[in-house]
Amino acid sequence: VGCTGTYGAAASTITNGQTICARHTSSATGATAVNTVVTIGGISDTFSSTTLADPDTTPAAFSFTDVEKADRATAQTSNTITVTGINAAAPISVSGGEYSIGCGAAFTSAAGTVTSGQTVCVRHTSADAKNTAVTTTLTIGGVSDGYTSTTKKGSGGGGATDLWLALLALAGAAAGR
Repeated sequence: VGCTGTYGAAASTITNGQTICARHTSSATGATAVNTVVTIGGISDTFSSTTLADPDTTPAAFSFTDVEKADRATAQTSNTITVTGINAAAPISVSGGEYSIGCGAAFTSAAGTVTSGQTVCVRHTSADAKNTAVTTTLTIGGVSDGYTSTTKKGSGGGGATDLWLALLALAGAAAGR
């Protein structure tokens, strides 16, 4: 009575013009209601509070678009995915490369957290050999997908291996003179 911070559960009286407040402890379980009924002069009302659903940190499936015919030994950045299906911060980790939340300049390989609506992309360096795949796997809240880049099948691409082979060929030609 009076909403001054003194609360009680025992029956009491109230006079015209006085204020009433009700309080209770919310449930320790997610998505559960607790009700407190207040009755004054035969008229009742219920004060109710419902806890949030338990945190959902398992996102909807996401997918990266793989790259074929990538140049050798070059940075490969995936398409951007948007995290959906969670209502709390979810753990994020990567193997075989780096990820960026927001797909800006800051990439990291350290584990972190991501929230619903944030965008993420991954990157890695393509293989230095022809027709070779490199995969970076991103995991958010237990859901994973890989981003794969596969280098060109031909001899092009300009990797360090091509340069080394060209130098060996020149050295061999010079030695044969």
